[in-house]
Amino acid sequence: MRSFLIPLIIFGLPFAEIAGFVVVGREIGLLMTLLLVLLSAFVGVILLRVQGFTVIRRMQDATRTGSDPGREVIGGALLFVAAILLVVPGFVSDVIGLLLFLPFVRNAVAAFLRKKMTIVTAASGTSWHPQNDPREPRPSPRVIDLDEGEFSRTDEEDPPQSGNRHRP
Repeated sequence: MRSFLIPLIIFGLPFAEIAGFVVVGREIGLLMTLLLVLLSAFVGVILLRVQGFTVIRRMQDATRTGSDPGREVIGGALLFVAAILLVVPGFVSDVIGLLLFLPFVRNAVAAFLRKKMTIVTAASGTSWHPQNDPREPRPSPRVIDLDEGEFSRTDEEDPPQSGNRHRP
């Protein structure tokens, strides 16, 4: 079923866009149809700029507070797709793009995508805090933090070989 759905969308969308141009052009005329296409592209660029800066600010805030910015990343990607759909000429893509700009539709699509994919972050369960912050996480007991002056190694010292260990 999925293997049939993607080619159907890829080949069906241009036909739907052409049909949309014909129907809208017949109703409002050629000049108004072209103006609508240009207006939707202009709105897409403006919305991408305004919403894009907002998403970047939210991602920075999430990173600064130590929370996972995954939700903002997905939201930003969906806003980018929505803006691209508005810039691309066509009325079907414009409707889909405008729907993606609505927060509740974007959140529903993001929730669906989160269920379908795994998001891996570089954070390993610890959060970043500024220096001298009392909330700073303590290092794991397996981590030994040494300064440069506390550790030195010479070439004469060979590390023990794992296979040639002799126990006294």
